[in-house]
Amino acid sequence: MSRKRICDCAVEVLRETDNPAVGYGDSGLLHLIAERAGLPHECWKTEDRVLNALSKTPGSLVPRHFRARRGIARVFYLPGEES
Repeated sequence: MSRKRICDCAVEVLRETDNPAVGYGDSGLLHLIAERAGLPHECWKTEDRVLNALSKTPGSLVPRHFRARRGIARVFYLPGEES
C-alpha cells in the first residue's frame, strides 16, 4: 500500500477544516496532516517532518514565509488564499 503524499494530505485537511493555510505554530493542523499521511506522532518532530516535506514537495500549495518570534517561518497556502 502506497502512502499519500503529505502535500495531498495537507490540501485535504485544510479544506475539511476550512483553513486557508498551515505553517509554523499550527501544531494541531500539522498533526492532523501527519496522521492522514500515516506518519508517527513524535511531538515537535512530527511538525518539522510535515513542514520539511511540504518545503520539498508543496504540490498545489503556495509556499510563503513570515516573520515569527524566532526568525523566518514557513507557511503553505491553498491556491488563491495567499493574499
